[in-house]
Amino acid sequence: MAILHYLEFIIGRLLYPIRGHDSGQIIHCPAFKDLPEPNMTLDSPEAGPSGSKLPLHCTCKAVDSKGCLPELRWTAPDCREEVKEYVLLCEDLDPPIPFLVFHHGLLWAIPPSTTKAEAANVHPDEHAKISRLTVAGWRFVPNVLGLPYVGAGAPLGHGKHRYVFTIIALNESLKFKNPEKADKKDIKRAMTGKVIGWAQWTGTFEKPWPN
Repeated sequence: MAILHYLEFIIGRLLYPIRGHDSGQIIHCPAFKDLPEPNMTLDSPEAGPSGSKLPLHCTCKAVDSKGCLPELRWTAPDCREEVKEYVLLCEDLDPPIPFLVFHHGLLWAIPPSTTKAEAANVHPDEHAKISRLTVAGWRFVPNVLGLPYVGAGAPLGHGKHRYVFTIIALNESLKFKNPEKADKKDIKRAMTGKVIGWAQWTGTFEKPWPN
């Protein structure tokens, strides 16, 4: 097992320069062209101010090796329009693959009365593989593991990764003919002309050497 750790570390160090795919994050898609600056606040009471280290239970070092969503709280946008729906996204901006921004969680159809997200909200419901619904009734776009959310998991040796959480307020609910099949591109396209607010919070994680 130690040999595998050394191999992962060596590969991570070799790929270290491949990182910083900031231009690929969601706020640079056309849906945000009329709102380039945030007009909401997003915080994580359990993790601290933006830029803080993610708690280990929110990473691949958690007991279940998957990690959970950190507690997040947000304010409504500073605008005159009424919020009809929120979208919540977590993106890793530093994966060791050129131009790739990896999404750890993409949740939508979050009710406008909601001002916080917790780990319990994003657990998949019993029919999630088909319905793409969480136990809270939110819809999700599966990540690479087919889950609504998976915690931070930067490769060993690749240094600190930034996990950017973005809350997005919409003035119109997203509608799809087959919502259970909507992907990230569909969400980005459907948000065009509907974004009335957004904010970001960043958590960081660097995978420690295994004990």
